[in-house]
Amino acid sequence: MGRDEGGVQGLRIVDVKEESPIWEHLWPVVEQLAQRPYIEAQAGHFRSSHVLAAIMEDRPVGFLRFVVQRLGEDEGRPPIVFQDRTLYEAKIIAFGVLPEERNRGIGRSLQRDAMKRARALNCCQVRSRSDYGNSANYHLKISLGFGIQPSLEDDSVYFVMALPAEESLESSGGDDA
Repeated sequence: MGRDEGGVQGLRIVDVKEESPIWEHLWPVVEQLAQRPYIEAQAGHFRSSHVLAAIMEDRPVGFLRFVVQRLGEDEGRPPIVFQDRTLYEAKIIAFGVLPEERNRGIGRSLQRDAMKRARALNCCQVRSRSDYGNSANYHLKISLGFGIQPSLEDDSVYFVMALPAEESLESSGGDDA
């Protein structure tokens, strides 16, 4: 077994569906990390949902769930349209790595894989939310280049990463704002 794109020896990042054999092995990891409500969350504005599992030695050691939604829709805002195209985002709503497996690059690999998949799904950004004081998540997100926006409604912050399109906005010929 080789390295994933993040360089972690023996790590594989795989898509997981509820009907996948790996799902039953992933569930205890979800439970241990108290992420069940976020893995199970459903909303009418989710366009699609994606669960990624980090697999080492044929066992799950971490996961990430993101949903694709129109930008701002979860905040009750109208769609944002740019150049006649509705903008979508990938919102990470569940993420965790087993405590004994942390600080090895597994979380970084999951985040990078989610960003790559979000680009392929035509998302213009990746966003997630974290409680204040979650320094490990802060370190990871900041080191990956995410921006930070404190939430107005509770003790949490949003992390946002723009995903540039194949063709840069500068080459679009638009007017300066």
